[in-house]
Amino acid sequence: MESQKNLVRIFKYIIPYKKYIFLSTIGGVIKLTIPLIVPQILKYFTDDLLLASNIMPANEKIKIIFAWLIFLLFLYIVVYIPATYLREFGALYVSNKIMHRMRCEVYDHLLLMTAKYHSKNKSGELVGSIISDIEQVHGFVWSVATNIWIDFILLIVYITLMFPINKMLTIMACVMLPISTIVTKKVRILIKENGRKRQASLAKISGYFQERMAGFAVIRLFHAEKYEKENFFKLSSKISTFTERQDRFSSIGAAVSAVFYMLTQAIILCTAAMLVVKGKMTIGSMLVFYSYVGWMLTPLQRFSELNVTYAKSMAAIERVFGLLDTRPDMIENNNGIDSLSDRKNNLSFNHVSFSYEENNKLVLDDINFEIEEGEKVAIVGPSGCGKSTLVKLLARLYDPNEGEIYWGGHSLQEYTYDFFYKNIGMVLQDTILFSESIADNLRYGKRDATMEEMEKAAKLANAYEFIINTPDQWETELGEGGLGLSGGQKQRLSIARVFLRNPKVLVLDEATSALDSESEELVQNALDRLMEGRTSIVVAHRLSTIINSDKIIVMNEGKIVEIGSHQELLRKNGYYAKLYHKQFKGICEE
Repeated sequence: MESQKNLVRIFKYIIPYKKYIFLSTIGGVIKLTIPLIVPQILKYFTDDLLLASNIMPANEKIKIIFAWLIFLLFLYIVVYIPATYLREFGALYVSNKIMHRMRCEVYDHLLLMTAKYHSKNKSGELVGSIISDIEQVHGFVWSVATNIWIDFILLIVYITLMFPINKMLTIMACVMLPISTIVTKKVRILIKENGRKRQASLAKISGYFQERMAGFAVIRLFHAEKYEKENFFKLSSKISTFTERQDRFSSIGAAVSAVFYMLTQAIILCTAAMLVVKGKMTIGSMLVFYSYVGWMLTPLQRFSELNVTYAKSMAAIERVFGLLDTRPDMIENNNGIDSLSDRKNNLSFNHVSFSYEENNKLVLDDINFEIEEGEKVAIVGPSGCGKSTLVKLLARLYDPNEGEIYWGGHSLQEYTYDFFYKNIGMVLQDTILFSESIADNLRYGKRDATMEEMEKAAKLANAYEFIINTPDQWETELGEGGLGLSGGQKQRLSIARVFLRNPKVLVLDEATSALDSESEELVQNALDRLMEGRTSIVVAHRLSTIINSDKIIVMNEGKIVEIGSHQELLRKNGYYAKLYHKQFKGICEE
């Protein structure tokens, strides 16, 4: 039932291109029917023109033969070549268009999925679906969407031509089709099952390979080459096993089809020869009929092999549809709010609780606080206390399991994505840059940013000087993840990107924790400028960030244990004071 639904579904992709399918089918029929004229010419030559009893002068016979040659040349050059082009181009055009559409749909769908989904699925496996699975559409369009119609029409043509020659022989030739299809049914099922497993293994090894190449330095530093070789060998062996099984079943299917092909030819040939001996068929008719059987068995054989092609392609296509059918666990409110009120637009967490998996321990437990518009608030606490998770909820990478987060008196879920993300900017500890030019990376902050705007943002972020000193300046291509830049340079580019965004709310998640002192000073200076006049939430790591905050939220084990200014919390001599004296006092004295 599911396979039938997916079959209908893939044909919905094909219907918009039915004109090209029609042209490809017509081209294929013309391409394969033109050669059928040759056996008729052979019959005429054998039974009439070339017989010794034909008293026509030799030069007249040569003229007739030459005329037939001109006719055949005309057919092959003027008709056959364009028909072949139409057959090839039509099917290839449709498969390419559908693959393009499906790739874009899968990519668009993956962009809608949440952080939760992407944390559970390796990026390499998803890449495998976009590349290798969708490529199987070509085989489906070529064999199922076009060949099936071409072969069906050709069978009618062959039967129409063969039936007048000899009814019994025609029926004998047609009997092989249902027998072959029934015999290969089980083979088709086995191919489909192994095809699905093979595609899944290909996606898995793609994810593994991508992850390991990105983390090559770790492999080298821990001298884990042998371990990685063994793991990769195991993954590759699985693919090899499924491929071998698939090839074995495909070979069985091909062998069965070939047996029926050869048996049919042998039976037809011998039966026709007997009819010639009995005087019930001429030699020319036998040759014509035998030629048509050879041509007829090609679509019959393709009908049998269609099961194999269909099974292989549908296994991959069903994986793509399975991905497209995975619904996001967070849905955008398309009719939501796209503006802020004129009054103060405070941020507040109201009894917010959250865990990454259902029934797991809460990472955040009953969080309550409010940030006034324009305030600078620091969030501190030991590792694993929930600071970064709180920031992810604020950025709507996840939604709370319980409670609500409000901004300007409305739940974050009430805002459209477009408005919300235009008004929130984030600078993370791990800077994410793409393998594009510096200008392209900055324009993520504002797609239509002018050069003047980019220069201004770069100067505010202390990034302008190093940008103009790179080989191609703004058009300098960055390596994967910003390869070729220092940590401080990458961080300053990310800050410039947020300057271009010009958000109302700014979130800094350990933005200076991984930098050396010189880079930290440049970055911190840029961050101070960036925070001016904005509501700022800072996951604190450096002392200066904590002391200058309007409010400090102290967390421990997923809960808020204290809230207040630096001086207020020190006077309380509570949990924050202990953290301060333990982690920061020595730095302050230096």
